[in-house]
Amino acid sequence: MTPSTRTRSSTPGTGPATASATAPPAPPGGTIRSLSRPQIGRLGEDIAAAHLLEQGWVILERNHRVARGELDIVALDGQTLVFVEVKTRRTVLSGVPQAAVDARKLRRLRLLASHYLLENSPPHRDLRIDVIAVMVADGAEPEIEHLAGVGA
Repeated sequence: MTPSTRTRSSTPGTGPATASATAPPAPPGGTIRSLSRPQIGRLGEDIAAAHLLEQGWVILERNHRVARGELDIVALDGQTLVFVEVKTRRTVLSGVPQAAVDARKLRRLRLLASHYLLENSPPHRDLRIDVIAVMVADGAEPEIEHLAGVGA
């Protein structure tokens, strides 16, 4: 396990947990700093997807386009269908990544999830929206914070 990589769950009773994440692939210019915003986003989504797979989740969709936007990751956590929003940052100068998911963004995610469910019907018992915050920096393992059941 890598000490710099952590996950936290906001699900009551689960408390903090530690897990290792797959190290990010070497960026094409050699540094995280040289990546564009879309490249940083894709890198964070790759790291988040690898983390979920390590946790035993089944990823159904990545970057799924629906009528009014895109869902980063749609996955099954056991029998729970989870819509995962991934936020990635290089620095906390503009705030921690998960702070970008405010009430307005949660309303939008609920709308996107409802559009997804109108078009798709994977077998599930429950629904949930999670946020995975990823911090990446040159020469360091990514830090992951997984917030389960946000806006419930």
